[in-house]
Amino acid sequence: MLKERLAAGETVYGTWLRIPHPTVMEVLAKSGFDFIHVDLEHGPIGTESLDHLLLAAKAGGVPAVVRVPGLDATKIGSALDMGAKGVIVPQVNSREEAELAIRASRFYPQGLRGIAGDCRADGFGAGYFTDFAAEANRETLLALQIESKEAVERLDEILEVSRESVDVLFVGPADLSQSLGVPCQFDNPLLLDTICQVTEQIRSFGKAVGIHAPTIELAREFSGMGIQYITTSFDIRFLLAGAKDCIQKLRDKSE
Repeated sequence: MLKERLAAGETVYGTWLRIPHPTVMEVLAKSGFDFIHVDLEHGPIGTESLDHLLLAAKAGGVPAVVRVPGLDATKIGSALDMGAKGVIVPQVNSREEAELAIRASRFYPQGLRGIAGDCRADGFGAGYFTDFAAEANRETLLALQIESKEAVERLDEILEVSRESVDVLFVGPADLSQSLGVPCQFDNPLLLDTICQVTEQIRSFGKAVGIHAPTIELAREFSGMGIQYITTSFDIRFLLAGAKDCIQKLRDKSE
């Protein structure tokens, strides 16, 4: 379980899926990543595609965490009802927004997640709802994205309401870099110093830090900083890199 591994101090590595086809999920499940982020914020994945992707993740034995397109209780609940092992909520910038994300992803008494019943997550009603609700509150991973200057400035209040029900505070370096005025300059000292500051603040609060690493080198650097929940690359980039490498090798040989 992802949450247990994080609680034990392990570092876990994941990647992103944006291609809305279950075969892509099946292939990534074979790769050895600890989890897959299914990205509904950027790209064409819709409800029906997500349903198939989560089935493929279950078949492949890899935890799928869904990045919902925004702070929408319906989208959060729907992803969890379909069997996502967790959700990652983008652009959480305040105490109030953190509270909304918690309320939408947790059943009473931690929150007020909508009760569907008879869905994949609860075994289609085969057991008792109270048992399922307790298990879901215990095992569902909730990650909040810290990816703006405002979120950094208000991190104390976000952490305070995250004490019981949030598992990961996930830094989005691309949007954060833009908010700081250094868009996509991932080696910019201002961005790196801010990531260090945020990491120390979150870790001192006893929460796991997550981040997306644009390169393997940065992933290693972030791991050395104590960041435990790290993603790198995504399906489209793997496909493009493999295809480019193949044609380049073919051309080199022929020339």
